[in-house]
Amino acid sequence: MDKSLPILGNIVNFLVVAIIFLIVLAITFKITLKKYNVKTSKIKFYGLFLGMDNRSILAFSMITLNYIFLIWCVATFSGLNIYYIFITVFFMISSDIIIKDYNRIFVDLVFSMINILCIFVTSMLYDYLTTTYTSVFLLIVLGLVTIFVFLYFTYMTFKLLNNIVLKEDNLKKRDYKKI
Repeated sequence: MDKSLPILGNIVNFLVVAIIFLIVLAITFKITLKKYNVKTSKIKFYGLFLGMDNRSILAFSMITLNYIFLIWCVATFSGLNIYYIFITVFFMISSDIIIKDYNRIFVDLVFSMINILCIFVTSMLYDYLTTTYTSVFLLIVLGLVTIFVFLYFTYMTFKLLNNIVLKEDNLKKRDYKKI
């Protein structure tokens, strides 16, 4: 039980960060939607959600939460444990099950394993840099790896969100492009 307390503390910290992020996002949407015009391009993004059913919005939310969780894991250098692996795999598989895209489960499991490997590599570099050998070169390598991981997570998140949009039946009529 002693080992699980810091892990649960980290998960609580993540929940606090996620809630703060969602509050900032809600305030941003509230401010930007005050003076919206139907003919502007801003409304096209918001209009995307109007054509989705509840299952697609829930899958969309799970992928977004997974992205926030992965970014949090890399940004805090909290390491890797079985709970983090479970959380990221749960979000990925649940989103596929919710939208009934069972063919993507294996592909998303592979992506989850790559995401977990990215978290492990950044954590390992950070631990080596802080405990064993400190150098400017390793700090630069850690910075570049972290930037690459952030970009990779962002690309994969948009790819998964695009798959959800393309899976939506009533959005297939519109002119959305596959990435």
